[in-house]
Amino acid sequence: MGGLSVLRHAGAVLVLAALVAASYGGTIGHGFVFDDWHLVVENPVVRWPLARAPELLDFGAGGISYRPLRMLSYMVDYRVGGLEPAAFHASNLTYHLAATLALYALAFATIGSLGGALFAAALFAVHPLGSEAVAYVSGRRDLLLALFSLLALLCWWGTLDAAASMPKRIATSLLASLFAALALAAKENAAVVPLLGALLVVVRRRRDGIATSVGRAGGIALVLATVVLVIVARELYLERIYEAFERLGGAALAPQPALTLQVLARYGGLAVWPIDLRADYRPPGWPLPESPFDASSVVAALGLAAVVAGGVWLAWRGHIAGAGLLWFVAALLPVAQIVPYGEIVAEHNAYLPLAGLSLAAGEGADALARRRPRFAIAVCAIIVVLLGVRAHARSSDWSDDETLWAATIESVPRSARARQNLGVSLARRGRLEAARGALEDSLELAPREVEVMHALATISGRLGETERAQRLARRAVQVRKDAGTLTFLGWVYLAEGSPRAAEKTFRAALRLDRKNREARRGLEEIRFRYRSAPGMGGGRG
Repeated sequence: MGGLSVLRHAGAVLVLAALVAASYGGTIGHGFVFDDWHLVVENPVVRWPLARAPELLDFGAGGISYRPLRMLSYMVDYRVGGLEPAAFHASNLTYHLAATLALYALAFATIGSLGGALFAAALFAVHPLGSEAVAYVSGRRDLLLALFSLLALLCWWGTLDAAASMPKRIATSLLASLFAALALAAKENAAVVPLLGALLVVVRRRRDGIATSVGRAGGIALVLATVVLVIVARELYLERIYEAFERLGGAALAPQPALTLQVLARYGGLAVWPIDLRADYRPPGWPLPESPFDASSVVAALGLAAVVAGGVWLAWRGHIAGAGLLWFVAALLPVAQIVPYGEIVAEHNAYLPLAGLSLAAGEGADALARRRPRFAIAVCAIIVVLLGVRAHARSSDWSDDETLWAATIESVPRSARARQNLGVSLARRGRLEAARGALEDSLELAPREVEVMHALATISGRLGETERAQRLARRAVQVRKDAGTLTFLGWVYLAEGSPRAAEKTFRAALRLDRKNREARRGLEEIRFRYRSAPGMGGGRG
């Protein structure tokens, strides 16, 4: 019987591997896209020898130690294949398969059925809402977050095994804390993992009626992991935590609670019906609410209340489906605009939440299979195939920058961000006239977007249109007078041979930000080029 069980699990693993390969195997041939350029290709940290990996724990190391586990994984990829995109995409596929298998193990432990566990993991493996995390090298953060979060949760479930010895419970508790810390080193959203673990504890206590001492062991494991996460978060993300608290007291991007309700509803809608997937969910392509409550926010609130109420009811009755529904909502809270930040909706943020929804679907499929097994198999197979086809099509959009942003413009014609990024990618390939057209379209849609003005000014300079470059750089300063815009204007002045104006502008930037390295570099460049000119380069920056 044991041998048969092993064969069945091995068969399930092969099925899941085949689904991942069919849905996302084509990404091996993809290039670098969007943030990959500065995060991987242009990032000197990626080329560090592995012996320097401990330096990633220093927030100031090389300018990048944010999410150090992701950066370490890039360093490993570089050791394997240099800057060939295939090596990085192959790693993403590997991490996605590993996360899928971790979810399979957790689903089998919690649902207790191979069929239910297989459907849960298959759903997670092929769901198109997860395609951004898998097909996008920079989405690695969410793959690692989910992988180690699932392993931590699997260990917490093990601490509630009444048959386990005390040494085994201690070992699994320590292992859970380690995995939770690794998840946090991948992405700060791992702060919700103890909450997800608490949901599992509730389900097991309500379902299995475990002894108080066993339940206490699970609680102690959660407390231990929470303490570890607090320590790790303080070491890795202290400055980010301060920034989050500052943003918490700042102005929201749109009236609340309508914005948060709209964001949660959008993620939920894409999880159920993943057709309208896009790389941009910012205005003007995606309108923001204009009042704290409107018709759409009321509908979203009612839907959210129904999901939460259903999750609580099911969890209290000992069903993992209840924990899965609550997991989906809880894992989205850090990205639900409660703390304002620029990325209103990003599909990669749904990767870990999808694991909870998949658990709920797996238990639902198991319940259906007990009543109508053939019908359940047919329905589950159709769902997996349809989602896999959609994931394959969606992942192809991420093959290169031009394909991605052209597809985004096709689905969201008023996306200023898509036109901006298309222009940047065209400029990178030397297609300056086409790039200028895309950026001008972007600026027409978002006339106060400073980054677009800077990109247009750069292209104008490369085309020899120095007067236009200067005009755009000055316009950016009028919109947002800060150290960054002044520094850019200083470099424009310097490029057109106006060192006195450049020096004056760099010094104005340094008065706003004494640590501005680019402004100081500009002053050094002036001293180097014009050190013999009277009156140039004097004084201190």
